[in-house]
Amino acid sequence: MPAFFSRRLVVMFGCVALVAAQPSVAAQQERSDPSTAGADGPYVRRKPGGGFECKRVVADEKGTRLEVEQLPAARAKFELALPESAAPLTVTLRAPATAEAARFPSPERVFVLSDIEGNLPALLRLLRAGGVVDDALRWTFGKGRVVFLGDLFDRGLQVTECLWVLYELEARASAAGGALHFVLGNHEVMNLTGDLRYVRRKYHENAALLREPLEELYSASSVLGQWLRTRNVALQLGDELFVHGGVSPSVAAAGATLEQLNEALHAALAAERWSQPKSGPLALAAGSPDGLIWYRGYLKAPQIASAELDAVLEKLAVRRIVVGHTVVDDVSFVHGGRVLAVDVHHASGHSQAALRDKDGWQRVDAKGARTKL
Repeated sequence: MPAFFSRRLVVMFGCVALVAAQPSVAAQQERSDPSTAGADGPYVRRKPGGGFECKRVVADEKGTRLEVEQLPAARAKFELALPESAAPLTVTLRAPATAEAARFPSPERVFVLSDIEGNLPALLRLLRAGGVVDDALRWTFGKGRVVFLGDLFDRGLQVTECLWVLYELEARASAAGGALHFVLGNHEVMNLTGDLRYVRRKYHENAALLREPLEELYSASSVLGQWLRTRNVALQLGDELFVHGGVSPSVAAAGATLEQLNEALHAALAAERWSQPKSGPLALAAGSPDGLIWYRGYLKAPQIASAELDAVLEKLAVRRIVVGHTVVDDVSFVHGGRVLAVDVHHASGHSQAALRDKDGWQRVDAKGARTKL
């Protein structure tokens, strides 16, 4: 497995004679990440006088180059080519996003997936396999709710396209009486705050073609950057809580409400400079290693004790927490059904999601096969 896809890296050091000069940093990066500038975008910004500027990296027989399109303020839309789709997806740009509520009644159906990491084919296959959309990406989930549990960024090579798919489906879901919720993960927060350590080489080179600093591609002035900055870090549907990493005993004991956690992260992401305090609601939401976007204690040592988990659930007044972030072999219940883990290794071709309907929770694979949990 290539190093840039690995989620479990083992580094081995040996004693070797230095017979030649060490390779340059650029050469090392090229070997570890063979990606290069390629088709990408669009990156869309609202223009001060109205309308939008739409910038793409286009790759064809003429080479790789920048294309810029101006879009009107009213009914602005563009087409997005998608793999395994006969027609492009039409994306309609909307007014600036606002934060949604943190709590909703339990829906009749909910579909959950996480940690797609720029893998557009995996995202589309799972959405279709779960009955969320049809082949043309028309919403077919009725009043059901889709929850994406974070980490759409990094490692893969179609991050921007994945974002636009979820952006557009959010509107299509709402029009049908349903909803799509994007719950932020650690990689969203990292990219929005200038921590670009996992960004693929392709995007560094594309930023040069776009004539923008890489950290500005998802700035608050961009449509996607503004949208992401209003997404929540915690969502409750009925008596089930959805977060990217998990709720640690220390976060639960602090007593902050979901609303306080979400608002703290929204404010920090909207600020001109990212500040990471060691205490308070922002630290509870995004502090490492115990914040909502980083915690791994449900699945990795030191694991949460059963009594501690009971106390967390009681404090939050929920019966189950649904998480991504930490890879499992299969979407499955852990801790006696008190936690549902949904992060699988999509890059290896092993894509799964979770679906709850009248028959309870089920594991769904990319071919649509369902297994009751």
